[in-house]
Amino acid sequence: MITNVRILHQLSTVLPVTFSVLNYEPKDVLFFDIETTGLSPKTSHVFLIGLISFQPDTKEWQLIQFLQEQDNEEEERALLETFSAFAKSRTQLIHFNGSSFDIPYLVSRYEKHQLPNPFSHKSSLDLYREFLRMPAFFRQMPNHTQKAFEELTSYTRKDLLSGKEMIKFYHSYTKSPSKEKEDLLLQHNYDDLVGMLSVLPLFNLRQLPKGQWELTHVEELKKQEADQTITKELLFTLTIPAPIPGQLSASFPFGYITASWHTVKIKLPLYEGTLKFYYPDYKNYYYLPLEDEAVHKSVAVYIDAQHRQKATASTCYKKYNGIFVYAPQTCTLPLLKEDIRTKECYTFWPLQNSSLTMQKSYIQEILKTAITLS
Repeated sequence: MITNVRILHQLSTVLPVTFSVLNYEPKDVLFFDIETTGLSPKTSHVFLIGLISFQPDTKEWQLIQFLQEQDNEEEERALLETFSAFAKSRTQLIHFNGSSFDIPYLVSRYEKHQLPNPFSHKSSLDLYREFLRMPAFFRQMPNHTQKAFEELTSYTRKDLLSGKEMIKFYHSYTKSPSKEKEDLLLQHNYDDLVGMLSVLPLFNLRQLPKGQWELTHVEELKKQEADQTITKELLFTLTIPAPIPGQLSASFPFGYITASWHTVKIKLPLYEGTLKFYYPDYKNYYYLPLEDEAVHKSVAVYIDAQHRQKATASTCYKKYNGIFVYAPQTCTLPLLKEDIRTKECYTFWPLQNSSLTMQKSYIQEILKTAITLS
């Protein structure tokens, strides 16, 4: 079994920032990726395991790879035992789509060799699944391969082999070993490992629904449409402590978000017209057809009975003319609608309570709705 070790100096300042967002301690984390001779663990086996871990004594990130030189079960068993020894001291495993492939595959191979399962009592972070929990930013991607996420962070791979080519190349290597073949096999696994690290800072988006940001600017914008009409938009600019690599964008039904490094911008359309505020306790109100609004029964007693009628849920409202902005139903601000049957809610702009605390609370609800950590 060949052991290849590299020190990744460039990660010493990058990863700890994201780990603080994820609430991880570097010493607890183990990144891993495997290469196998097929998709089914019943008819194939693992031949290469790569790991990245933090070394507390040297404060360095270490990449280590274990490659089988011979295509036999004895060496695979040694490979599995070596992985178990490394995983033993780590509580948090990180992988890309490992929940669907790497972990079930390895568990099956451990059972085949009658070895203890090293994944028991371990926490696991699947980068693939976690990214899809932020659909506004990532669901619209044409595919969700690791390489597709790496492109968002401008990570450039050096490996020349696809997954299928790796299998053929490994069989060629075991029959006719060479340093060139060995390097190509290790490079593919290396890029899978370091590629995971390159996409990890995308999780800094989690600062947004968690409220880890500062509001730095609020601006009203005017936009001329194709038909020459003028529409208005609201632009919030936020600053986040942990940077987003590259530039990301997300659209949701009533707005648009862009994130790049330490800056996040939220753009919302402003609506000008008439909306209705619906009182929740309609049984305590009367509807006045001539005024087209509802009033509380304590006021309605002074109005001629011919000009009032008991309010229903759909007639228990007061109309307001003005400028409004989209608001999630979870907002504590007054919520208005075009009609009781419509789901979309709005609130007054400027906000009725224009304090910084209320603005941040409003934006926080927007972010929770838009990003969706389900």
